[in-house]
Amino acid sequence: MTPTTIAFDLGGTKIDICRMTKFGEILWRQSVATSDLEPGDPSFLDRAFALFAEHVCEGDDKIGLSWNAPVHEGRLTQSSLLGGRINVDLAQRLKQAFSCDVQVESDVHAMVLGEYRFGIGAAAAPILLINLGSGAGIGYHDGRLMRGNTGGAGLVCLEKRYIPEIGESLILDQLLSGRGVARVHEKLTGATLAAAEVASRASQGDDAALETFAIIARQFGAYLVTLSRLFNPRSIVLAGSVSRAAPLFLDAAKDILEREVEPACRPELVTVSALAAPACVGLA
Repeated sequence: MTPTTIAFDLGGTKIDICRMTKFGEILWRQSVATSDLEPGDPSFLDRAFALFAEHVCEGDDKIGLSWNAPVHEGRLTQSSLLGGRINVDLAQRLKQAFSCDVQVESDVHAMVLGEYRFGIGAAAAPILLINLGSGAGIGYHDGRLMRGNTGGAGLVCLEKRYIPEIGESLILDQLLSGRGVARVHEKLTGATLAAAEVASRASQGDDAALETFAIIARQFGAYLVTLSRLFNPRSIVLAGSVSRAAPLFLDAAKDILEREVEPACRPELVTVSALAAPACVGLA
């Protein structure tokens, strides 16, 4: 039997589980609602490890784990899933629990590893990946993953932006995300809708939903300008749930990028990832 990798991508909404070949081919995939494991305090970790044990099988010679928080050398020092500040060596605990190779990364680092190996590829590097899912974190790869001193490289998602259309300041984590789409739409209309429903209404020509994504486009365009000047990537790749609504905001954001960024800092490509489960695939 050819050895396989099993990877677990722990996010705020769901836990993605994939069994893969070493070439990034997904053989089996399943999702579990994160809420089923009752996140919010350190005991979540015990329930997560019980979930891992249910799915690791004899043919798996590697376990990959990605987490929606900074990871440094396999260690977590903060996580909303675990209630805030924490100090836990995930890699060591995995090695003790399972007789496998292990790899532990933040979610955006795992995603950009997948994009570099199995997505747009090394020829498109330097690659800047933006995860528009639960927040707007980034990963950067140019033959080597940018990690930062304590694993926190990419936390520009905590920068605050004033949104004049709704008269409110939000950090980018709260804006360029599914909850951000829902919040902007609610401030415009008073209606509480999930981001997917707002996107559906925008696709059908609803004025308030279209204005919601116009606001997202303007803010995301400004974000792209800042990131392009900071990192000067050749390629920018979008991943995460909000990237699926890219037809509603990406062209307008790219227009802002084209207009405002100096040619020396302008990326050659801005696109949406075509990878399924990029965080898991990055750990193959």
